[in-house]
Parts: sequence; C-alpha cells; structure tokens
Amino acid sequence: MNKQLKLLLVPAFLFLMLEGCFTRTRYNNFNWQLDSLKYYTKKQSKEMARLRIDLYTKTEELAEKLEMLNTRLSESESQLTYINENLTRKKGAVDDSEEGSSVSPEARLLYETAYRNYVKGNYKESIDGFNSYIKVAPESLLTDNALYWIGECHYAMGKRQDAVNVFNKIVTEYPESNKKPTALYKIGIIYEEAKELKIARMYFERVIKEFPNSPEASLAQNRVKK
Repeated sequence: MNKQLKLLLVPAFLFLMLEGCFTRTRYNNFNWQLDSLKYYTKKQSKEMARLRIDLYTKTEELAEKLEMLNTRLSESESQLTYINENLTRKKGAVDDSEEGSSVSPEARLLYETAYRNYVKGNYKESIDGFNSYIKVAPESLLTDNALYWIGECHYAMGKRQDAVNVFNKIVTEYPESNKKPTALYKIGIIYEEAKELKIARMYFERVIKEFPNSPEASLAQNRVKK
C-alpha cells in the first residue's frame, strides 16, 4: 500500500470510529431517557390512583353528611308542619265554637260532625258534611270556615288544585274572613310543593303584607327566606 493511500484511509477510519462512539452514546442516552420516562410515568400513575381514591373517599363522606343533614332538615320540617297543623286545628275549633253559637242546632250538628270527620281523616264524609252545612246555613258566620275545612280535606286527599280553588274562593268572596291569611298561606304552600316558587312567594308576601301580625306571617317569612 503506497503512502498516499494510507494517508487517505486513516482519516476515514478515524471518522468511522468517532461516528460509532457517537451512535452508541446517543443510544445509551435514549435508553436512559426512556427508563426515566417509564419511572416517572409509573410514579405519576400511582399518585393519580391515590388521588382518585382520596377523592372518592371524601366524596362518599360528603354525601353521607349531606344525607344526614337532609334527614334532619326533613324531620324538622315535619315537626314544624305537625305543630302548625295542631295549632291550626285547635284555633279552628275555638273559633268555630264561638262563631257557631248563632246557628241552628241542626246546622251546628252538621258542622260539628263534618269537623270530627276531618279530624279522624274521613275527608270525603267531611266534605259532604260541610257542603250540607253551607246549604242549610249559607249566610252564617261559619260558612267561610266550612269552606276552609273543605279546602283542607282536598289538600289532605292530594287534590291540590281543588284545594287551591276553595282557598281562593275564601280570599275573593270572604275578604274579611279570619281564615283569609291561612288560606293565602296554604295556597303558597301548595305552589311551593309543586315547584312553582315564584307564585308561592307571591302568596307568602301577600300574607306578610296584608296580615303582618298574624302567625301565618311569621311562617311565611320563614318560607321566603329559604
């Protein structure tokens, strides 16, 4: 091999050696980066799994607490409703007794029998009895009261629209009735239960405005604040 050829081959050989070293270095670096990526990916997957478990646990705990609060709230509302109904019945019985002193014995018997049926939960018989009373004594002081208890019977039977119609009749035809604030309040309750919250609020605000010192106004205030 002549001298000139040797001089040409030496740089080429050196270049191939250097290129091989660089290739192996890049390959090793790539493997190291890939291993690092796998390690951090695995680590992040474990962390994400732990976070999901923590989130699920806290969500379950929060759901249980909300369920407990809803149960307590329902129990409180049921107790308030029970107390209010009992007060309404007692107040109604006293008012009815005072105003019923001027009616005939026949009409009074019809009224008292109808009221007893209402208290016992015999709502259909109660409605029939109060309607009979209204026919016998249409101009008596207890006519608006009889209408009110008819409305309560319809409400207890789940006939909400019939109840609203009767309560509205008291409001429009008996503007001076002592049952008017209660009738307005009960209409508000019915619309609230039907999720017609704007209409319900309108009736609650009427009670507060027109009968600010009544027990119904206090109850309406609590409903408006919800």
